[in-house]
Amino acid sequence: MRNSEMECVQTKSALVARPVDSTARIGRQGQNLTPCITRGRCGATNISAGYVNMPPGKSSRAHFHAHSEVVVVCTDGYAATLIGPDLIPHFHGPGEFMYIPEGVIHVAVNLSGTHNLIAVEMRTDPEFDDDVVLTPELETRAQVVAAELRRVRAAVV
Repeated sequence: MRNSEMECVQTKSALVARPVDSTARIGRQGQNLTPCITRGRCGATNISAGYVNMPPGKSSRAHFHAHSEVVVVCTDGYAATLIGPDLIPHFHGPGEFMYIPEGVIHVAVNLSGTHNLIAVEMRTDPEFDDDVVLTPELETRAQVVAAELRRVRAAVV
């Protein structure tokens, strides 16, 4: 192993990340994000992870990740993720995993009008939110679809 490779290995370390030690922010897609595992935080090179906290009745902006795959795990609440330009809903709740390939348009929807949606996201973007591309041409239709899904869910619950 060359010296430069040894230095790189020696500077990397394991990290137990607590969300309370991370700074929450609003991502370009309009989500409340708390990045916990990132390149800047622990030297991750091919992965990141963090929390998404979506208030009642909210949705993300339509977007895709240009170079990243995404895995979403709901921990509290129920979501619909609208997928592709046709905004096809995929429903998921606590303990369920949702996979979104790179480049696929999606919109996260909190189906509840009264409870936050909490999810853990893992991305192959080591900065957690570096490659988000907004798709404003889908915004109006996405919000209409989200409102209808919430209305139907409220009538059932």
